[in-house]
Amino acid sequence: MSTTHLTDFDVAIVGLGPTGATLAALLGDMGQRVLVLDREADIYDLPRAVHLDDETMRVLNWVGIADDFQNNVIINKGMRFVDSEGNLLLDWPRPQEVTSNGWNASYRFHQPDLERALRSGLKKRENITILLAHEAEHVEDTGEMVRLSYRNKVDGSAHETTALYVVGCDGANSTIRRTIETPMESLGFNQRWLVVDVMLKHEMPELGDHTLQYCDRETPSTYCRNVGLRRRWEFALPDNETDEEASDLGNVWKRLSKWVTPENSLIERRAIYMFKSEVARDWVKGRLVIAGDAAHLTPPFMGQGLCAGIRDAANLAWKLWFSCQSDNGPTLLKSYETERKPNVTEYIRVAVQLGELINRMGSSGKAEAPQQMKSLQSELGEGLGDSDDPVRGTLFSQSVLSNGRRLDDEVGHQAVLVTSHPIDPSEAFPGLQIIDASGEPSMTEELAAIGAAAVLVRPDKRVLGVARSTEQTASLLQIGAQIFSSDRTLQHE
Repeated sequence: MSTTHLTDFDVAIVGLGPTGATLAALLGDMGQRVLVLDREADIYDLPRAVHLDDETMRVLNWVGIADDFQNNVIINKGMRFVDSEGNLLLDWPRPQEVTSNGWNASYRFHQPDLERALRSGLKKRENITILLAHEAEHVEDTGEMVRLSYRNKVDGSAHETTALYVVGCDGANSTIRRTIETPMESLGFNQRWLVVDVMLKHEMPELGDHTLQYCDRETPSTYCRNVGLRRRWEFALPDNETDEEASDLGNVWKRLSKWVTPENSLIERRAIYMFKSEVARDWVKGRLVIAGDAAHLTPPFMGQGLCAGIRDAANLAWKLWFSCQSDNGPTLLKSYETERKPNVTEYIRVAVQLGELINRMGSSGKAEAPQQMKSLQSELGEGLGDSDDPVRGTLFSQSVLSNGRRLDDEVGHQAVLVTSHPIDPSEAFPGLQIIDASGEPSMTEELAAIGAAAVLVRPDKRVLGVARSTEQTASLLQIGAQIFSSDRTLQHE
């Protein structure tokens, strides 16, 4: 059944950071009428997030910026934990070859470059309205729609609009999260750190290309080799040092003196952060949703803060689309929370363990960790599909098809059935794309690797389910038809 309530917008997004911008782009490509509000008048033009992974780049490809954005990144070599004397305690190498997602495993980048690329893409989508320097003030879920009041911060004028759903991508101090009245629940890590972004005056290869976690007894710290001449250092702060003392320019240079000096570098930014590990209890309440830092905060030791927000957007966008077209909204949006929350919680727990390792090694000087670390697998919590199926919820590989196109470019934001045997077209539900794997060697290998005759892939390229036989394929399509039920099909150019 189609939603009939008349609103100004389908989805209103509060916050135009990377999570909000990615969500807006995905929804715009699906034909939604999108409003985005951001309290700031422009991009914050200094470094913040510095790490992207292959899954994130895959999503950026969906919104059309990844190929060009590659010119603004470097491939990350990995992370090493060392003691105060430089001895290796734990190594986390990152593969230098392209992964099954079709991109490199780890990149370094400059966040303003990403935000400019995302916003440039949004301006090309006529169904997206962006209001900068506009702040959300009041949100009311009427049950049938959401009334959103906001204020122009330049002239002070007040405005009101309506949307079927409102998503808070508005950061750690989220207005939408306060409206939902859900608490942030701590996962145990809460520590002050000084973050210093430096621009070198010339190349300094002696600093190295790996991220280094210094497990120093006096001051645990981090070095990041970022894009171009940018470098970052982070220092854990003792309780007896005030924010003012820590951020004093002379004291900052004293901390940096082991590596750089004013003669060979400039300080771009110095800031005190409280590194937190928190996850909101509830992510969805009626027609209100939160994503990104509004829903979760992680210490930076895995470089997954921004990546987690982009994952939220990828999981949420197609579910919002279907929710706006049908009465299936509550089920789909609840699955956003139940799938994403365990996933991001696991990433945060590992980041906390790494942070505790830095502190513990700093106090004891003993290697208490294995010598090598592997990346987490990005698996979903319970939600759509059979949770007992080990393949369900995993990312389907980014294959290059026989026509030379990547899988994601070929199917866009649609659900797709990859099958090794023919199916009756009448069994397919509206909007489903079908790929005959018998003519695609890479897909034949993928199906064989998971022991499947057919795979039903969601619009976010996650596996909904697998079929081991023709009979199971028919059942899988029936399950898909129940989930992907709407009066229209997803749009894709």
